[in-house]
Amino acid sequence: MTYFSTLAPLGLVVALAALQTPAANQAYERGRQALDRGSWHEAIEAFGAASEDQALADAGLYWQAYAYSKIPDARRALELVASLESRYPKSAWLDDARALAAEMRGGSARDASSDDEDLKLMALNGLLRADEAEAIPILEELLTSEKSGRLKERALFVLAQSESEKAREILARVAKGEGDPELQRQAVRYLGVHGSDRGLALLAELYESLSSTEARAAVLESFMIADEKKKILDVATNEPNPELRGRAIQLLGAMNATDELWELYQRETNADVKRKLLEAFMIAGDQEHLQLVASDKAQPPENRMAAIEFLGVSGDEATPALLGLYRGETDREVKGKVLEALFINGAVKELIEIARAESDPELKRAAIEKISLTGSPEAKDFLLSILRTK
Repeated sequence: MTYFSTLAPLGLVVALAALQTPAANQAYERGRQALDRGSWHEAIEAFGAASEDQALADAGLYWQAYAYSKIPDARRALELVASLESRYPKSAWLDDARALAAEMRGGSARDASSDDEDLKLMALNGLLRADEAEAIPILEELLTSEKSGRLKERALFVLAQSESEKAREILARVAKGEGDPELQRQAVRYLGVHGSDRGLALLAELYESLSSTEARAAVLESFMIADEKKKILDVATNEPNPELRGRAIQLLGAMNATDELWELYQRETNADVKRKLLEAFMIAGDQEHLQLVASDKAQPPENRMAAIEFLGVSGDEATPALLGLYRGETDREVKGKVLEALFINGAVKELIEIARAESDPELKRAAIEKISLTGSPEAKDFLLSILRTK
């Protein structure tokens, strides 16, 4: 049992949630393809998986609601729209979601021409396969029209399937920010998904030319989707913008680039960046390097504390290492941090073991306090034994 969901440091939870994983992107693409085929149940399943990733959650919720509306299951669709509104009040998908809800309730938020949008997109998808030269100008016109964001996003998706030079030019133009910021994010993602040499070259050019930190971060995520570890490592090593450098380090963690991260850690001097690197070890599940830092008394105390904190949210496998750290430590503050990590990890048995053996009154009290908060059967028995002691 772990207590990560309720007790992990908020900043850490947010950082983890913000990572857009390749699996989530693949699920999102499966959902888009299912929509184009009219496979509504398959789309619901795929977008449900994609929406578990924070970076895709709002889009995933919208498309799930849309697919439910096609079954039709209006009740479930409206529930998902309500969830989108409450969880992501600034989402770019809100207008389309509200229009969808109004349409299901019999409202008129969409104009009459929206009724056949799906049929048009299916037709365009088929036309793209049969005659690209005729389909691409129509798709380009849709992207610059007053049509809904939903339709534009689907048009961009269809366009991204093409290997033609003209389609790539349009995709590049949108990726450079000529239009809607949400479409820009989608275009950048598609460049990473397809991973062609031209697309990757364009992503590298975009990273250097874009001024928005958010847009450059989207490029980094596309490098991760394309498995371009070298490019992300270059940013993690040389980028002067600390936010982007930290993002690159997080992505390296998501890519399990532990050897590269360890090299960076050993030569890094900035305390904030070192903490980001330790967080990346946790993201990668690299308990070995976290244990090395946590047990090295030559490390600055803040680095040791951070490594212990991240071990605490690394799962049950970290418990023996944390217990070993506690037993071999003499610094009271560090031992207190280990107690917190054991508590977050749900290590009730180990906390009881420490409480029984600890001779330091302050640490013993801290261990018992944490045991009392777990509510486990083992904790109950231990606490009763204290009450029965004469």
